Amino acid sequence: MQNATFPLNYFNSILTPVKMFRGRTQLTWSKIIFVILFLNGLMMIPIVLNYADEGSYNLKGTYPVLYDLVDEEVVTALNSNEPFFIIKENGVVAGGEDEATALEAENVIFFGETELLLQEKDLPLSRVTYTKDVDWGDSVESVRSEIGRQWYYMNRVFFVATYSFMIAGMLLLMNVLLVLGASFFMFLAGKYSEMEIDSFKESVNMILNAMGLPVLASLVIGLFLPEITSMMSIQSMGLVVMIILLYFKTRFSEAFIQAEEDK
Repeated sequence: MQNATFPLNYFNSILTPVKMFRGRTQLTWSKIIFVILFLNGLMMIPIVLNYADEGSYNLKGTYPVLYDLVDEEVVTALNSNEPFFIIKENGVVAGGEDEATALEAENVIFFGETELLLQEKDLPLSRVTYTKDVDWGDSVESVRSEIGRQWYYMNRVFFVATYSFMIAGMLLLMNVLLVLGASFFMFLAGKYSEMEIDSFKESVNMILNAMGLPVLASLVIGLFLPEITSMMSIQSMGLVVMIILLYFKTRFSEAFIQAEEDK
């Protein structure tokens, strides 16, 4: 298996500390880049699934002014099933009729028959088609929550894609810094000791081998606890543990491994 083709040789090289060390020469720079992106993608799976499963969105995050427009007066008018037009200090909340008049204001929530209109200063008008199960409830929080849910359902694909891209970029940067930082110190240590690490590429390859199992552990735990900070902590601590095991099992020396196998 040590001579297996990529990517099978990489998966074989993450199984034990000895294989992690002996597999330090198998990856070219292009394959190293691929592995980094692959490991980054694995850690993104729980994050993407978590965002995709979200059923609602806190309206205050995008429309802080509109969020504050919803109060008991609005709830009462909305549940009256009659047209209404409420002028607030910071905007207008209307329903049923007078859409054009309402949209003349800077900040507007308009409850139409088939769609919800959200307009806040400096943001484009958002038309949100109601879902079949729309239910405003009878409290301020339930109306705010339902507006957020309707908006999120309409914009879910864009929302998930945008946030996933942002988090993926941040995670990739952190992973690259982690790999390069650990590899640099391992390479320096090899320069001034009997460690058999002959190049920086070998050091990077070995660190990626050592990172494989911690990333898989982070993936599994992330499926139940999809928090990026927790997942990064698991990955980082796992990498430290694997480097320690690498030292005790190999001393970063082929001669030491051979001596242990000959016992």
